[in-house]
Amino acid sequence: MKIMDYMMRKALLLLTLLVLALPAHALKIRIDINDPNREPLPTAVVPFYGETAQAAQLGEQIREVIVGDLTNSAIFNVVDKKAYLQSAEAMKKGGPIFHEWRLVNADVLLTGQVELVQDGLLKKLRVSFELFDTQREKRLVGWRYKVDARYWRFVGHLISDLIYNAITGEEGYFATRIVYIGEEPTPNGHVKKKLCVMDQDGASSQCLTRGDHLVLTPRFSPTEQKIIYMSYASGRPRLYLHDLPTGQQQILGDFEGLNSSPRFAPSGKKVVMTLTKGHAGNPEIYEMDLATKKLKRLTFHRGIDTSPSFSPDGKWIVFNSTRGGKPNLYIMDRAGNKVRRLTFGKGSFFAPEWSPRGDLIAFVKQHNGRFSIGVIDPDGTEERQLTESYLDESPTWSPNGRVIIFARQMGDSTRLYSVDLTGYNLRQVKTPTDASDPAWSPLLR
Repeated sequence: MKIMDYMMRKALLLLTLLVLALPAHALKIRIDINDPNREPLPTAVVPFYGETAQAAQLGEQIREVIVGDLTNSAIFNVVDKKAYLQSAEAMKKGGPIFHEWRLVNADVLLTGQVELVQDGLLKKLRVSFELFDTQREKRLVGWRYKVDARYWRFVGHLISDLIYNAITGEEGYFATRIVYIGEEPTPNGHVKKKLCVMDQDGASSQCLTRGDHLVLTPRFSPTEQKIIYMSYASGRPRLYLHDLPTGQQQILGDFEGLNSSPRFAPSGKKVVMTLTKGHAGNPEIYEMDLATKKLKRLTFHRGIDTSPSFSPDGKWIVFNSTRGGKPNLYIMDRAGNKVRRLTFGKGSFFAPEWSPRGDLIAFVKQHNGRFSIGVIDPDGTEERQLTESYLDESPTWSPNGRVIIFARQMGDSTRLYSVDLTGYNLRQVKTPTDASDPAWSPLLR
């Protein structure tokens, strides 16, 4: 599937989305997603009914996407479909018999239908679903989609997001993508590093570069389907902007020295980065206006200032600096003023990223020869360690600020893992090859 096709889904779905019912009886407090000891919500996901064999097959594939999303979240426990007492066909004819679903301990029930229709030269997919609370015998939400049949996987992720929202009251994060660096060994002992993208569950992975040149630190725009990254394509480090729908890319600036750690402002109209431009090779933080390419220097210190990340309101920037001796995290306003130190604990602190919720900052901590992922409040309190390993690095937040994906090196291999804010539900995110430098996209809807 082409990148352009994938990114066109958003426009297609906006044009063809029909609302059947808004959430009217959201469970919201049924489970506490902040509680590490919570019990997953028992959930039944019935195979989506289809009149034809092809429609039924697509319905089963959509169901598998939803089951994967819900299971990976650790918020839902999907009941084995072998235990179901009602079939998809029976559900279509007579609706759910709630006491039968309570017998198999399903508190929440998802049922749906799939239909394939010809629309000119395109084959369209009509998907409808309903979510029920079996205890109160209430419908929670129902939606219907009509979309190009090729986008069945994306529809599955959208349904997962709506289920997550209906149950928790918060936005989901399933209809998203991850950009990362794919690492592939070559026969001569080198490693090719490619710019790659995939669905958040590891499916539909594609590489945008061939690995002929080193690429590092990709980041998604918060407002457009664009990626900023560093590349040595010209033989020296420069920053590039890659447009996913068109495949076009441009050089953001041809600056002398180091060009690294780029990140977008929340508006998507500016980026911050680290440059060694014009001051004896000392790394400083700059802001660039993407429309005018005008630079503004934000830090003025003999220490190393790098890895800037905006707060979601765009008013503050957290960054890494050695101005206090060893690497620590600091916060300044977006003009480079009001600098204050954030971390004071043992060890060194790197790679900060502000949560989309604004309540936490993720970071990498090095202590006693090990690297871990942690979070801290923006006021410098409540530092918590989420992972511990030989080398965990490059944390990136889900759009709802509930999950972090990071890279973990184990021996000669580097893979992507995710962990939720409780420090539990640690799991590997599948990639075709070794992978590093992940960055999460905004919701694709």
